[in-house]
Amino acid sequence: MSLRVEHVTVYRQGEVVLHDISFTASKEFVLIAGPNGAGKTTLFLAILGVINHEGRICINGECGPERAQRIGYVPQILLRESYATVWEYVYLPAKFRKGREARRRAEEALRTVELFELRDRPITALSGGQLHRAAIARALAVGGEVLLLDEPLANVDPQGRVELLRLLRDLKKDKTILMTSHELSLPSDLADKILIVNKKLVAYGPPDAVLREEVLSRVYRYVKVAKTQYGYVCVTEDYGHH
Repeated sequence: MSLRVEHVTVYRQGEVVLHDISFTASKEFVLIAGPNGAGKTTLFLAILGVINHEGRICINGECGPERAQRIGYVPQILLRESYATVWEYVYLPAKFRKGREARRRAEEALRTVELFELRDRPITALSGGQLHRAAIARALAVGGEVLLLDEPLANVDPQGRVELLRLLRDLKKDKTILMTSHELSLPSDLADKILIVNKKLVAYGPPDAVLREEVLSRVYRYVKVAKTQYGYVCVTEDYGHH
């Protein structure tokens, strides 16, 4: 599943929020990072087609609103429907978009994220990590050939992070996954590409080329990078932080 972003520019109230962003991704995991206000979530909303933008965004050659049918989106803030079970949380949105396929897709998605046995549990009873896995199942059930994950590791306990990272490793085998994160420390086998944005594209490429102090110092006030046998450890600080 190929995603192509070509010269995308977004304005908000006359101000440039994103300027001339171009990149491609196909069946790989792309970590998107940048300082606060860099436009990471705005980029996702442009890919989804829910905000106006200049330029072209195509998924497998589909460049119009129909591309949204191939996208699964997990926002940063997840709402817990008070009276929904895990099954209803995943199945009902799929029923709206996929019709007769919805039940099969919801079951497959819940099995993929290892929550099928909890399908009758209230969504409010899930841990933070389980809720994010349920949200990923929801995204898979409604489309999910391209997954857009906005800060899924934020505010998740260590066990939940391990479970999410294991799931993402499995999913990237046949999905195109874009994940935003404020953290640049990552296991060595997770991200295939790193995209650094700060209203414009700063760097895009494999971790070895992007996770370098001379590259990251273009957008961060403070940068320290260490490469270990397990992956990268990166410490960054925005210019606005003191």
